Amino acid sequence: MFAALAATAAFPSARVDAHDYWLQADNYHLAPGERLVVRLNMGEWLAAEEEKAHEIGRTERFELRLRDDVRNLAASTPEGLKPVFADNLTSEGAFLFTLVRGAANVEMPAEEFNQYLDHEGIVGLRAQRATERERYWRFLKLLGRVGADNETDLHHRFTGAQFEIVLLQNPFTLQPGEEQIVQLLFDTKPLGGTTVFAVHRGADGALTKLNSVTDARGVARFTLAQPGMWLIRSVYLRPCKGCKDVDWESYWTSYSFALE
Repeated sequence: MFAALAATAAFPSARVDAHDYWLQADNYHLAPGERLVVRLNMGEWLAAEEEKAHEIGRTERFELRLRDDVRNLAASTPEGLKPVFADNLTSEGAFLFTLVRGAANVEMPAEEFNQYLDHEGIVGLRAQRATERERYWRFLKLLGRVGADNETDLHHRFTGAQFEIVLLQNPFTLQPGEEQIVQLLFDTKPLGGTTVFAVHRGADGALTKLNSVTDARGVARFTLAQPGMWLIRSVYLRPCKGCKDVDWESYWTSYSFALE
């Protein structure tokens, strides 16, 4: 079951590479003709420390899904662009961004590795060596809409990412205080026994963190009390079998949307 964690909870400091990446819109609900701006932020618990530019070499997929269209943004977004998207959408309705950042490697001492596991709610695994070597990927999503139409299936659309969050409730029709049910999928299959966080930061900086562990169907439930942007995020870590250059592989996923 989910539990709220106080903003002052004593989490160990994670390594720099473990900082979250997430897509964040300046406005998740736009009027027709209003400019849509999407940023790629790096930080922790929705406290952005740096806005990242588009990196062609690190981007495996960058797509914009509309009701009946999928646009390949990776092919048209220039190197170094910041924010990573800024344009007017010509049609009303929902939109879904997906961004996949390719593999990167990191090494860390055993104590730091164990702190990272605790920080991410990863249980049943501990450091096995004096220095642990890890390869990681990131899978990011963002949902919003243009105009008044709140009917969509994009919130639970599977986009083919290796590690993916889908929302089982349409957030456009949810009220603050209602339950959002999410599902984790890995290699298209439900991923059970994995910690998922729901994160919200108010205009005054107040932080809300909820956590839940997925059941056998990969499902986690959160009561989202505050209006505004929410980020659902999770990390899946496993030993890297047959790998010569790394010991572990991790997959980071996040999904941002807003409640009104």
